[in-house]
Amino acid sequence: MNNFKTYIKGLGVCMLLLLTGPISFAQSEGSTIALLNTTEMMIILVLFVMLLVLLVAFYLLTILQVMVREDGIRKAKEKGLAYIEEPSAWSKFYDSLTGAVPIEKENTIVLDHDYDGIKELDNHLPPWWTYMFYACIVFAVIYMFLYHVSGTLPLQTQEYEIAMAEAQANKASAEADGNAVDESNIVFSEDPAVISSGKTVYNRNCVACHKAAGEGGIGPNLTDDYWLHGGSIQEIYNTIKNGVPDKGMIAWGEVLSPAKMNDVTSYIHTLKGTNPAGAKEPQGELYTEKAETE
Repeated sequence: MNNFKTYIKGLGVCMLLLLTGPISFAQSEGSTIALLNTTEMMIILVLFVMLLVLLVAFYLLTILQVMVREDGIRKAKEKGLAYIEEPSAWSKFYDSLTGAVPIEKENTIVLDHDYDGIKELDNHLPPWWTYMFYACIVFAVIYMFLYHVSGTLPLQTQEYEIAMAEAQANKASAEADGNAVDESNIVFSEDPAVISSGKTVYNRNCVACHKAAGEGGIGPNLTDDYWLHGGSIQEIYNTIKNGVPDKGMIAWGEVLSPAKMNDVTSYIHTLKGTNPAGAKEPQGELYTEKAETE
């Protein structure tokens, strides 16, 4: 009984340490914990509770094992017998996997062969190895049937051919919806649908820096003939696609599809010469259409 009380006290101390540890950590590392959102905190809390339950269960199991052993010793003494401890569940499970013969029983599996005083034991393969061998045979049969007999699953060569066919189909689809546009084939379009789409993209993403009419704000004026990074359609598209990180313009190629960048490039072209009120002073170098053709 005294031992039992000692174990319970020890369990209480462990629980107290487990509970106060995270609290003291949170107090000393409050700035770090504050960065975690509610979901992350809940996940951490659940994991901590699970760990606590496992530790408590392991501790209680240890206590029960000790109590059972002490009770067995007491009963054996009362009967005047020697106490023989029962093997644990883990020991039984391990023995069932290995099939090892105890050293004290090895004389039962000694073979008649004698090589200069060296004798051989008739040990069989461990059960786990035998089970794995059988599992490999079953897997091989299933694999052979699925891949080589019925053709249910494709072989590596067939997988490659399927992947290439899908890539070609995706490429054709991209070309059909305009996503194959790049600096090498882009052209200004006067199609009202393209201009309307480009205006929508511009109003959603460009107005904050270039203003609604393109007169310029944080970013440069888009309605005059002066350009910081080139005024040809290829250069404008490239600027939109790759951005100007050192001046705060993000690479829109990571956000917009090529077709959308094509549309907004054409829309920006329509802003040229509109001379909106409050337009920003020219910046960059003068660009003319004539200079592009020469």
